[in-house]
Amino acid sequence: MIALTETADRQLVWSKTAGALKKNVDLARWSTFLLSILGALLTTIAGQLDQPRPRLYLAIAGAVVLAIMTFLSSRLLSGTQVTDWIRARAASEALKREAYKYAARAAPYEDPMKRDAVLNDERDRIEQDVDDLAGLQVATAEPSTLPLEDLTRAEYLKRRVREQISYYHDKAGASRHVAKIMRWSEFMLALAATVITAGVGIAGKEVFGVKFDFVTITAVLTTITGAILAHIEASRYDFLVTTYHATARRLQSELAKMDDPDGMSTENWSTFVQHCESILSEENTNWAAKWTKP
Repeated sequence: MIALTETADRQLVWSKTAGALKKNVDLARWSTFLLSILGALLTTIAGQLDQPRPRLYLAIAGAVVLAIMTFLSSRLLSGTQVTDWIRARAASEALKREAYKYAARAAPYEDPMKRDAVLNDERDRIEQDVDDLAGLQVATAEPSTLPLEDLTRAEYLKRRVREQISYYHDKAGASRHVAKIMRWSEFMLALAATVITAGVGIAGKEVFGVKFDFVTITAVLTTITGAILAHIEASRYDFLVTTYHATARRLQSELAKMDDPDGMSTENWSTFVQHCESILSEENTNWAAKWTKP
């Protein structure tokens, strides 16, 4: 089982690498999002002040914040950063699929005399595609969660199919919750903009002795509302709810077609495993395509 152990170890390395790269991308996204809001507010407020010194200080602060935001966006949210994350994740998932097919003794790993050589060749092929990311690899001493020895057919169904179905249903629920929070934030900002607009006729343009152009502030809040949708995209989470449930349903459909896994021929078992792994691969592809959109 040396070939399987090596594949599991390499999969764990690429999984940790993808996780580290994703953290950097997420940090950059949230940082640029918050800095863009702060910069817009500072520069807008500066434009409404009459006192020269506070106005200058706020204008400089706003310009600095926006400059930092631009730098982070160009350096940490470049196409290369996001692509590296997706490629590392794709390598991890590809190695995981091959490990499970090997452990389940499904094609092309059903021949005991050739299966190790086939897995070694497939692992090398997958990792050759990410050789340029070798310098980004994250080493870890954690044990792999992949199988390190052959699985019975019942064990494959439990560990790879039924646990994934449960995982997708749980993730769909979590994504729905996040989407609701984002859309609630959008609603509250839109409401704030509406209330300020309605209050212009009552408060005039002076509050606490400071003159503000409330129409301009309203425009800024409206811009922030749009920034939330453009940057975080609650629609992405709505998409994930749909795709997670759809993937779980497709896996459940494959299970429903099976009567007795131990009674299946090697060919039919291999076809079943290939179908399940293809479903999981398609979900990963859809996930990556959605989250790499600018």
